[in-house]
Amino acid sequence: MDISPLIAAGLLFAVSTVVGMANVVKIITIYEAKHELKQGSAGWIRSISGWTLVVFWLLITWFLATIIGDWHISGDLEQAIDRSALRLQIMLEIMAALGSD
Repeated sequence: MDISPLIAAGLLFAVSTVVGMANVVKIITIYEAKHELKQGSAGWIRSISGWTLVVFWLLITWFLATIIGDWHISGDLEQAIDRSALRLQIMLEIMAALGSD
């Protein structure tokens, strides 16, 4: 199946928007429900965990976008995926650091 990088980028944008908006709406709802969030409170911890999900969403979207960008520049999808191994390692280390809290 031959999909151009620009179509793939458009699809990534649409899917990431749909997936990410659910987390953003949840965070806004929690934040609005708790007017005064004090550090250590259940509401504050819940809002921080919501932001962690947004960061995970952004990292995954960034990773996929770098593959699509590399594919667009090089014209070779297989090589773009091969070159993404280092970016994947960096992303997994960031996600592990955020998930350990």
